[in-house]
Amino acid sequence: MNNYLLYKLTYKFHRIGFYFYSIKFYYQDNVKNENWFKCFFKAVVKNFKIFNYKYGYYEYLEIPITTMCSLKCKHCSNLIPYYRKQKDYDIQILRREINAFLECINNIVFIRILGGEPFLSKNLYEILKILLNSKKIQRVEIVTNGTIIPKNKDLIKLLKNSKVIISISQYPMVNYQELETFLEKNKIIYRLDKMNFWMNYGDAKKRNRSKKELIRQYRKCNHICKSLVNGELHLCPRSSHGTDLKIIKDNFDDYLNILDKSLTVEEKKNMINKLLKKKYIKACDYCDFGTKLSKKIPVAEQITNEKKL
Repeated sequence: MNNYLLYKLTYKFHRIGFYFYSIKFYYQDNVKNENWFKCFFKAVVKNFKIFNYKYGYYEYLEIPITTMCSLKCKHCSNLIPYYRKQKDYDIQILRREINAFLECINNIVFIRILGGEPFLSKNLYEILKILLNSKKIQRVEIVTNGTIIPKNKDLIKLLKNSKVIISISQYPMVNYQELETFLEKNKIIYRLDKMNFWMNYGDAKKRNRSKKELIRQYRKCNHICKSLVNGELHLCPRSSHGTDLKIIKDNFDDYLNILDKSLTVEEKKNMINKLLKKKYIKACDYCDFGTKLSKKIPVAEQITNEKKL
């Protein structure tokens, strides 16, 4: 079996997983209002559109809302330690980019709110409120390292929504049980994301790989983690944060400016689908994932000397 066929099969199977999630969520959200069999049949047929992007059905999107973090992970794949000045992303841009993206789709299974650490952001409540008001989004997942307990009463109320899932990364140095107790007490849905190891994506330096090598690398990367940063829709966090940090330059063909007023919604839809068909992106040359250099490493190893970055 050649590498490309293996890649296509892996990617299809991956989307099958999201397809089953979408059936489950549709059924949970609608079964109270109609016959269970009719509801299940609708879920199976309607969500099958996820296998062809032309229908506007997508599986997953990440929206970082802050670079502030309570940890300093040495091998953070999203390059957060490279931000010398931690910040919340501009709330006005966040609002506009979310609304612009939602105009371009009909359905998405998961939107994932990331940081840094999302519970450090003053904008989490407002962003979560916007996402929960959209019927196009099946579930909103907030990824946390388990170090921060939310205090805002309005935010806690939103977290109780059945569409919200808190994903706690089980890092060995973090006492996440306090957060777990808080979530159970407030009847907030959560899951523990246990990790036995991380894969090393490498530093943010350019590798100067050949086009053939980049294509091969891209095929071996699942690249499901579409990332929306500063109004730009990227195919992965290494691309979005690398561009934001001005480490990766002249990669205009590797993302869509979702806020571009010169483009119609239909043009943006076509550009998203074209983007998803790319054979590789420049960010691959700043990353080791999908190559033999990407090895298993300890989970969330902390930085002791920032000058080494």
